[in-house]
Amino acid sequence: MRRPAAERLLREERGFTLVEVLVTMVMMITVMFALYSIFDMSLRVFSFGNDKVEAVENARLGLAKMERELRASYPVDKIRGQRHLFFSPGSPATPARPGEDEITFGNDLPQPPDPPNRYIADTSVAAPQADPGEEITYRLNSACPASGTEGVCTLQRMNNGVSSPVVEHVVPGGLSFTYLEGDLGPNDAANDPNGTRIAVVRVTLRINKDGREQTLTTDVDLRNRG
Repeated sequence: MRRPAAERLLREERGFTLVEVLVTMVMMITVMFALYSIFDMSLRVFSFGNDKVEAVENARLGLAKMERELRASYPVDKIRGQRHLFFSPGSPATPARPGEDEITFGNDLPQPPDPPNRYIADTSVAAPQADPGEEITYRLNSACPASGTEGVCTLQRMNNGVSSPVVEHVVPGGLSFTYLEGDLGPNDAANDPNGTRIAVVRVTLRINKDGREQTLTTDVDLRNRG
């Protein structure tokens, strides 16, 4: 005859039933699935926010590059008194008011091994052309639709016949230029058709990344204007 203590010990050493094992597995799977869902949602939120921050920062860098080049825009031929800053693409000798969504100007850049030569184009020759690499145009890509709210356009920089992307995720019509005079009053196209009195260029850039729109604006003082 077994002792009561021995019987109690044997009962305590019995394993789990199949039902208990199944219930435990279901509970563990439920908890793990909940934890995985929280982890996955956290990753999605982080990725979503990180993409937006990256798009805005890239837009700021592109806008800063445009700002530096615009601020340094140089008279077409300072030596010969042609002090206008803006012209139509390919026609530097003739002053032309820049558009509301496109701007062309020149930077007097060094031509190694020579230093800057104080002109964008030599207007003493027939049909003067800008020095290689010194004519710069900013505009949206040619395939950009006329309207829309999605960031499907790209801000392009045209230089020396080469088009380079500067900012992506720009909304259609999301690049605009506003022209001001020295007192920050509006520059009237009727009274200044060639844009020779423009002193400040206000650049506005609208981008849209994953449905969230951001507007970046900067005022550029033209330090080399006549």
